[in-house]
Amino acid sequence: MSSLLNKIVLIACFLLFLTTNVFTQEKYMLAYEKEGDILMEQGEYEMALKQYITARKFFKTPLRLFYKCGDACRVMKDYDKAEFYYQKVFTENDTNDLIKDFPFLNLNLAEVSISNGNLFSARDILDSLLIKAQDSTIIQKAKHKLKEIEWIIDNNKLVYGNSVENLGKNVNNESSQTSHFVLNDSILFLTNIDYKKIVEDNITYYKDMYQQIYTSIIDSNSHSHAKHYDIEEINKKKRNITNISFDILDQTAYFTLCSSYDNEKCFIYSSVLKEGKYQKAKKLNKKINLKGFNNTQPNIGIYNNEKILYFSSNREGGYGGYDLYYYVLDGKDNEVINLGPTINTEGDEITPFYSIKDNSLYFSSNYHLGFGGYDIFQSEGWATRWTNPKNLLQPINSPANDIFPVIVEPEEKGYLTSNREGSYANNNKTCCNDIYRFEMAGMPEVSTMEEIKNKTSFSPVFDLPLQLFFHNDQPNPNSNLTTTNIDYQECYKEYKSMSNIYKAEATRYINDSTESIIIDSIENFFQIHIDKGMNKLNHMCDYLYNKLLSGEKIDISIIGYSSALHNNMYNYSLSERRIGTIINYISKWNDGKLKPFLSNKANDNLPFLNIKTLAMGKLESKSDNPKNAIERRKSIYKINAMYERRIEIRLIEIRK
Repeated sequence: MSSLLNKIVLIACFLLFLTTNVFTQEKYMLAYEKEGDILMEQGEYEMALKQYITARKFFKTPLRLFYKCGDACRVMKDYDKAEFYYQKVFTENDTNDLIKDFPFLNLNLAEVSISNGNLFSARDILDSLLIKAQDSTIIQKAKHKLKEIEWIIDNNKLVYGNSVENLGKNVNNESSQTSHFVLNDSILFLTNIDYKKIVEDNITYYKDMYQQIYTSIIDSNSHSHAKHYDIEEINKKKRNITNISFDILDQTAYFTLCSSYDNEKCFIYSSVLKEGKYQKAKKLNKKINLKGFNNTQPNIGIYNNEKILYFSSNREGGYGGYDLYYYVLDGKDNEVINLGPTINTEGDEITPFYSIKDNSLYFSSNYHLGFGGYDIFQSEGWATRWTNPKNLLQPINSPANDIFPVIVEPEEKGYLTSNREGSYANNNKTCCNDIYRFEMAGMPEVSTMEEIKNKTSFSPVFDLPLQLFFHNDQPNPNSNLTTTNIDYQECYKEYKSMSNIYKAEATRYINDSTESIIIDSIENFFQIHIDKGMNKLNHMCDYLYNKLLSGEKIDISIIGYSSALHNNMYNYSLSERRIGTIINYISKWNDGKLKPFLSNKANDNLPFLNIKTLAMGKLESKSDNPKNAIERRKSIYKINAMYERRIEIRLIEIRK
């Protein structure tokens, strides 16, 4: 009896220990989470994210922590990580009503997915939201986003003759820079962030951060090293001075002074140049600088000898968040006028630049139909008379934020600010703004270094076998057909858009150091194998076309594979369809240039481009085929199954 009693006591003590340990871990988690919440409210988003990530180490991660990590990454413009964390809310959820608990989850996830270029994923997210959502505002926003996605799909191409080029390290660095004005076609005025960088215990901190005006001398197509604009009357040290522009006729500088480096409590000032010296800056009148709101980004436009100040403000009475306004500078006590609904929307309109050379307003908007984030638009007119804004399209605009347009010559050259991929940021590839120069259609087309690098040749000796990968059960899921009308580029785009879904699903219920290992392996798979394969397929078609034009006859051997999921006959048909997508791509390539060679026969009674195929199904698969539905779902996102879902172009040979 005493032995039994001892066992009961031991079990009770063990359970008490477990309960205490769980309680302690949850206590630590909640403390770090609370600290993260405080830092988010203070605008310290990077530090907040670190607190949330630390909180995850102490206890099973609640869905709200994934959501908060996503929010922190989104406001830091780390779209890729934001998409991953938002996807984790879905993959880790078992029973919760996500629409009820996180009403903006789908919208936020769609937003960052669009900024990542993952249009198909964003569309699916919004479609599912519309099925369940009841809030009219959310429904309206979701429908607008879907409309935007359809617009992107229709306009997702580069405009011939337009080019964009990063100004380089003389102007840009690891922090954010913004373009503002070009004086006399020779001096670029920009904003840079001054700060002190402190490294303690291998952790980098930034303090004493202030926005300051810098200048760079323009010499032909080059720009000098940016230097601090040492005009004390305008560019006071340890103050946040930004958005400078000039009225050349009246020799007046206009600029914004903000209470913090992240543009809070901003007001517009001016300083007049007299006898070669700028006078003490004066705050513009109370109608322009309406108390309690941000009033920022001044720009002077002249139309019919009338001088107009254009600026952006989030004051009440507008059409959305930030609207564009104007004020006539004629010495009278005029009213501030909203530019009206042709320009302003339910979203935000910012960074106006009026070009007197083509009587057009250039500005940025995150609501007019665009490629994601803010896009740059152009509208002819003045005051409240405007034509419908035109999107400047790609490559001037991108899925990221494209703001602060500065026009140097009408419809030819200019500058913009963007956090697009390719900036000089250290870690987060879309965190920070760089300044770019652009040239619009009509200027000579000059290949950039990136374009030259991409024009690599294809060699069967070095590039075969060429592997091309597929999402599970694609193309044409749940089908026993052996043929398809889909081409591989469609499969590639859909698969590519699912990278963060794969990361989230593959790390489901994983909360330790192995999570980052799995994420890195999937990231490498998408970047190295999926992207490389698509790129090489295009170069292969170019190689084939040149050989066929020279009179060669070519045989290609393609083998199709699948993972182990489903039965043998189904996977055989699936492999056939996957091979079919490659044949369809070759047939459609470059407006069908290879199609005649697939049908026209040579003197050996075979097509000039003869494709041999072999469907292997799952014969070589080593992945699992679990019966349990949960395990089947998990197996889709395992790296070994991802490698198995492919076709291989094994052989390209010249026939005699």
